[in-house]
Amino acid sequence: MKKSVLIVFVFLLLSTSQILSSGLSSLPQTVTRIIIQPSGNIDPADVPIHRNGNIYTFTDNIFAQIIVDKDNIIIDGAGYVLQGTYNGTRTDSWVVGQGPDQEYDQTAIPWTIGIDLANENIYGLTIKNLNIKNFYIGVYLWTSNNTITDCAVSDNIVGILLSGDCNTIISNYLSNNDEGIFFGVNTEDVPDNIILNHNSFVDNLEHFSGCVCEEYNTTEPMHTWDNGEEGNYWSDYNGTDADGDGIGDTPYIIDIQNQDRYPLTQLAAVPPTAPSNLPIEIITIAIALPIIIAAALIAYIRKKR
Repeated sequence: MKKSVLIVFVFLLLSTSQILSSGLSSLPQTVTRIIIQPSGNIDPADVPIHRNGNIYTFTDNIFAQIIVDKDNIIIDGAGYVLQGTYNGTRTDSWVVGQGPDQEYDQTAIPWTIGIDLANENIYGLTIKNLNIKNFYIGVYLWTSNNTITDCAVSDNIVGILLSGDCNTIISNYLSNNDEGIFFGVNTEDVPDNIILNHNSFVDNLEHFSGCVCEEYNTTEPMHTWDNGEEGNYWSDYNGTDADGDGIGDTPYIIDIQNQDRYPLTQLAAVPPTAPSNLPIEIITIAIALPIIIAAALIAYIRKKR
C-alpha cells in the first residue's frame, strides 16, 4: 500500500512539473527576417508578435532580425528575447570603429542587425522591454527621435550603434558586448542632442566607443552622459561614494570629450523578464498540490505505524 501511494505522489509531482514547464516561454523561434511594413502589417504574419494599432508586442522569444519600415511605432518585447546568430567569433568580419584598412573576408556572412530601420524616413521608433542578444549589431539607430528604454542588449559585437541626432537611451542593461554603445558612422560629427542616462554598463570590453579621431575638435562641447543629477552605472568605475548617496564622488571619464559627471554606484537597470503563460490560479495549484500530497502521505505513513 505504501509503495502505491508513493508512486501516485511521484506521478503527480512529475505532472505538476510538466504543467509549469509548459507555461514557460519556448526556445527562440527560427525566422530569418521580420519586416514591419509601411502599412503596419507584419511579414511573415505568423510570428509571435501581437499588433494593436502602432504597438507591436512580443508573445514569445524570436530568433530573427526585425526591419522597421513604419514610423512612430512601439516595439514592446514584454520581457522576451530577440536572438541572432552571432556566436562570439568575428575574425572574418569588418569591425565597426577599426577603420577602412582592415583585412577581412568579403565573402563572409554579412553583419546581422537585431533591429534596423528600413530607410532614412523612419522616425519615432520606441523599443522597450526587450532582450536583444547575439547580433553583430543589436540595434542600429541612424535617424532621429527614437527611444530605447528598459531593454537588455547583451552578447553582441556592438550593442547599440547610434548615428542619428535627438535619440533617447535610458534605463537599459548593456552587458558583455564588445562595444556597448558606438557613436558616429553615418555622420561626420558625433550625434547631437542625445539623452543617455540611468543605463547599466556591465562587463563590456568597451562601454562606449566611436570612430577614432586623429585630433579632437576643441570647439566641440563636452558630451555629458547624465541628466544633470544622475548618470549611468559603469561596472569598471573605481571612484568612491563617501556620502553614500549612490552617486560617485568623481566623474566617470570615457575620453577627453565624453564623461559621466554623476556616475551611479549601483545598478540602474536590469534585464526585463517575460511573464509566465499560465494563469496565476494554475500556478498556485501547481505549487500547492505537491505540498498537500506530501503532507497527506506523511500522515498516512504515521497512521499506519
